[in-house]
Amino acid sequence: MGELLSLCVLAALLGTGGAISCYNCTSSEGYNCTTSQASCTATVNSCITIAHDEEQGDEDKEKTVYEKKCNSDDRLCNQFYGLTAGAYRLRWNSTCCRADRCNMPEITLQPSAGIPNGLQCHSCFVRGSDVCVPSEVLNCTGLQTRCIHFSTTAGTGFEHLRVAFMGCATRSLCDLGAVALFASQRQAVVKTNLCNAAGAARGWRPPLLSLGGLLLWVLRP
Repeated sequence: MGELLSLCVLAALLGTGGAISCYNCTSSEGYNCTTSQASCTATVNSCITIAHDEEQGDEDKEKTVYEKKCNSDDRLCNQFYGLTAGAYRLRWNSTCCRADRCNMPEITLQPSAGIPNGLQCHSCFVRGSDVCVPSEVLNCTGLQTRCIHFSTTAGTGFEHLRVAFMGCATRSLCDLGAVALFASQRQAVVKTNLCNAAGAARGWRPPLLSLGGLLLWVLRP
């Protein structure tokens, strides 16, 4: 019995000592921001490097922001997410690794593609609300080969977590990427998560207010 107890204690100690450490920094001046480190919690299973360009407005400018940090969500690993919705544009690349301070190498953001791919989507984007009404039709470009309709809601005190958009998206964003990026906190409830299939008719428009058939998820850590 004593030997069994000792083995259990040893296993517990080894379990708590297995957490990794990652470079932890944010930079808009280049990917090589590796001066700061963070000891990750036990729930973290990887280090992540992210390069993203996020714009909202009419200005035609691109500025890549790089992030390095501990990561506990595998949906964010080794992905490219792209979205154009209303005046909002997002390009998001990531790479993950599973060793101490392994998130050092450079990551390159997927370039913008201005060539239309033949798909058209109704478009809008709003924060602070779970409903947006499309005001235009977009000509999708490059790898954004899906029409997406996504929205989240949240209770009092978490209104900033509400977001709604319709537009052109990459397939990866449809495959849980929108949930990982726009509803990562447990207070956010995914109200609508709809995407068309490849090759759907031009001008596809998902239902706006019919909630009976909408997918409702409550995210938990």
